Amino acid sequence: MVGAVVPVTGRYALQGAQMRAGLELWARRASVRLLLEDDASQPARAARLYGELLARGCRFVLAPYGGDSTRAVATAHPGGLVWNHGAAADDVQRLPGVVSVPSPASHYLVALGRAVAGLRPGASVAVVTAGGHFGRFAREGIERAAASLGLTVAASLSFSDSLSAIAAARADAILLCGTLGREVALLRALARLCPDALLGGASPGVAGFPALLGGDPEGLLAPVQWHPELGSTPRLGPSSMEIVAAARQSGLEELDYVGAQVYAAALIAARCLELFPDDPLAAARRLCTTTFFGPFELDPATGRQRGHRLSVVRWRHGCPELLIAEAA
Repeated sequence: MVGAVVPVTGRYALQGAQMRAGLELWARRASVRLLLEDDASQPARAARLYGELLARGCRFVLAPYGGDSTRAVATAHPGGLVWNHGAAADDVQRLPGVVSVPSPASHYLVALGRAVAGLRPGASVAVVTAGGHFGRFAREGIERAAASLGLTVAASLSFSDSLSAIAAARADAILLCGTLGREVALLRALARLCPDALLGGASPGVAGFPALLGGDPEGLLAPVQWHPELGSTPRLGPSSMEIVAAARQSGLEELDYVGAQVYAAALIAARCLELFPDDPLAAARRLCTTTFFGPFELDPATGRQRGHRLSVVRWRHGCPELLIAEAA
């Protein structure tokens, strides 16, 4: 039996639906019984339910979605092992006992910056980030990397700044990193106000984005942890082609990177328990492998994921087409 804390309700419910889909695909292939609990997107509830699942004898428990909830789980269970699939914030990935599958937050806007540099060499960029850990790490990442990408950061703004302030930067590209709802609202407004600017953010990478936007997302950029067209020959688990086929057979219209990364986390957790049943954390720290999701390797000094690379999609004709594979 394997447990997971899933945000069926609350602000992460959209990602929670993908998380559940990915877990069910993995469990069906692995012939494993799942025990799922809804944390309602609440960090304190997530930490409590995580402990309860462990106490109920689960072989392993997958962490919740979101940096705030995963951070709460890790701090509430010091000395425990946290299989992290849905928290990219660098500080969460550095916490003791956290084993992270996705690339860190500090790479998100760097990936978008690389896409901008390819589309408009020498572009000026306005960065709009939310408060908190994730936004800060993302902003610091692009500020460090801008010069090497041939970009200029024309303005560093927050979601509390006015539309006129963002437009006043007159940037060639405007890149966002915030919550799903705030990104969607700002992208709607910027599409009207700054029609000539390249626009990007984290939210256009999720499944069903056009419905969230309420309009055509043509041209929008997004970093993604996985895309079904990424070619790979995994050493562990099925290929992307097999995952996509299994999703379709199960009636799932589309599996996005949120569902893919929890599937990959389950593969990694199960493998580490096979290698070292008494010390799966030691196994994770030594493991260097690939799944359909991409490479897995932890930085021995920081514990952050360093093997995996983000890619970038661009919406074209109603589909998120792969623009850059392994951008950061």
